[in-house]
Amino acid sequence: MLNPPDSFPEDELRALLANTWELQVTASAYAPVGFGSHHWSIRDAEGGQWFVTVDELPGGPEAAAERLRELRNALSVPRTLREHGHAFAVAPVAAPDGTVVAGLGPGFAVSVYPHLDGDSHPWQPWEGADPALRAEALAVVGELHAVPRSDWGAADTEDFAIPQRATLDAALAGRLPDPAAGPFAGPAGDLVARHAALLGRLLAHHDALADAARARPETFVLTHGEPHLGNFLRVRDRLVLIDWDTALIAPPERDLWDFELGNPAVQDLYSLRWDLTETAVYLGLFSRPHLGDANERASWINLADTLANLETTAARIEPSWTSRH
Repeated sequence: MLNPPDSFPEDELRALLANTWELQVTASAYAPVGFGSHHWSIRDAEGGQWFVTVDELPGGPEAAAERLRELRNALSVPRTLREHGHAFAVAPVAAPDGTVVAGLGPGFAVSVYPHLDGDSHPWQPWEGADPALRAEALAVVGELHAVPRSDWGAADTEDFAIPQRATLDAALAGRLPDPAAGPFAGPAGDLVARHAALLGRLLAHHDALADAARARPETFVLTHGEPHLGNFLRVRDRLVLIDWDTALIAPPERDLWDFELGNPAVQDLYSLRWDLTETAVYLGLFSRPHLGDANERASWINLADTLANLETTAARIEPSWTSRH
């Protein structure tokens, strides 16, 4: 993210790191990298360097508690993978009591990672990436999918639900964000309303594809969820995967669709799922009070780009599904 949350209690973050991970922070700097979580680079009193991730927990207390539970289960995956010798996973640091994710107040979750010296990559579709790098990344995904069940940690199983779908369904039913919520509320509502018919068709097709995939649990493997180029680091001459907060037991196409591999129908499911989720999450963001900061301006651009992607996806897949019905 480009900037930390408004009025973020950084003093409380330092206290949490001291009390939970026994890290006495002597220096910290916000790291404007990635999009979705917030990050800080910190140094402790012994000269150690760490990378701290802070995830926002939106919604009321019940929703926040559920998201914290999901994060704990997801981040148990790389921790377990590392403990069983799977070197491709970058895992959070366990606190002395075994904690890998700790709540901070009612709205945030904190995890701690070792500082890694490595080469990162900007996000881009795999179709435009260097073929050798693509093949190497695909080999890492193959390693992950071959991990035995005993090494899966406490991973949840895919439920095929679209996060914050209720907000999107409400908008399609005419209940648009209140323009008083912030500068992007009205424009976001108008943009989604203009795409309402398209979104309705794609949601229905997503649901049909999800029902078919749900009926084949024997195909499920351990998945990362977002093995795009931006989530790979090169550390000591090998690629490793970061950002495991989306880890789930799911069809392999959850990781393979962007490589254009696997069952075509399940590829379509996850291609749709990605953009429908982005639409719902950004609409949810703009339905809540906001001021139009740098993160929100970037989110507005992403929402417009996502709806354009859905138009392209519909043009590609609608003729084939129409002909089958």
